[in-house]
Amino acid sequence: MITFADAKSHLRVDHSAEDADITLKLKLAVALVQNYIGAASDAAINTAEEITDAATLLVLGELYANRESGADPLSPSVRTILERLRVPGIA
Repeated sequence: MITFADAKSHLRVDHSAEDADITLKLKLAVALVQNYIGAASDAAINTAEEITDAATLLVLGELYANRESGADPLSPSVRTILERLRVPGIA
């Protein structure tokens, strides 16, 4: 799981003025990744932690860099990374 310190380091932020914003965006990034792969529990996420952590950092970077944008933070790269972890849907 990505820590707050990991998030700040990834974003190259070394001050505390944006801590609240980064905290919110980190929570959103984690939720977006978990939702995309259909993980209902932390146990499901832990089975592929390195992959989900990498995807979470990519989503966090997108959310941070494009605060005012309506762009989808789940970029094609993130979707490709996470596709193999998705829980198959029931048709």
